[in-house]
Amino acid sequence: MANPKMEMGGLYNCSKHKQLKRIPREFTPKTIYVHKNTPFPLILARILDSNLDFPLIAKPDRGERGVGVSLVKDKSELTKYTDKAKGDFLIQEYIDTPFEAGLFYYRIPGQASGFIPSLVVKSFLKVTGDGYSSTRDLIFQIPRARMVATNLLQRSDINPDEVLPYGKIKILEPIGNHNRGTEFVDGSYLHNPELVYFFDTLSSHIPHFHYGRFDLRAPSEEDFKKGSGIKILEVNGVNAEPAHIYDPKAKFWTGVRTLLRHWEIIYTISMENEKRGFRPASFSTAWKHYKSWRIKK
Repeated sequence: MANPKMEMGGLYNCSKHKQLKRIPREFTPKTIYVHKNTPFPLILARILDSNLDFPLIAKPDRGERGVGVSLVKDKSELTKYTDKAKGDFLIQEYIDTPFEAGLFYYRIPGQASGFIPSLVVKSFLKVTGDGYSSTRDLIFQIPRARMVATNLLQRSDINPDEVLPYGKIKILEPIGNHNRGTEFVDGSYLHNPELVYFFDTLSSHIPHFHYGRFDLRAPSEEDFKKGSGIKILEVNGVNAEPAHIYDPKAKFWTGVRTLLRHWEIIYTISMENEKRGFRPASFSTAWKHYKSWRIKK
């Protein structure tokens, strides 16, 4: 009941598109909702009508943790993606700006302003050339890259034998997700009253939204701090984690205490919403959503 108008409060099987379309268009990428098995010529026509161009982001409408998210660079790659899609998906404008963050926000029902208890800056997985090592060798020199090396070296846009010139940086993974090698860095130093006001206003467009994380991009760190040029890529509900606990410098038990505190916040918000007449989903409804979600995973 923390987010009564989100499917299951955003715990699972929640439509990304339903949340994004509630946000003013100036703050979101151009996005197309595609039903599974839509004829490919029709998809291309809709892309053209929306003034979109490659590269594009394709992602499941109901998914999490970056599973099924791809940067598609041309029609051929989009064809492969649509053929493999297990369910409805989104085609989204690729916001190619250098700053990406995950901002956690919550507001107690009845209160005018909320809180930003967690903020992470995403550092994309990359290698830096030394003039003699192959890209494969550079990947295996980085612990975070080694964990996803199999997938990286199978990608058509990565040449394992390429030798990068000294100092040249190559982004290996443009998708800002933890399980795809992105490093989450505690961005609490960016917190300021302007951001709180911006997200108070933005979240007011999502009916009865009280708890979750906004994944976003902005032109720069300075623009982000001023709430300028922000594009919301996704809105996550109660399944979202305060991602600063994944900073490599974070302490394990601090993370545990943070999660316990956030579960307490969910409980507090839910009890306040119950006083306002909202009721939790029945067991049968929750089970139905869960089965649908598991089938599509």
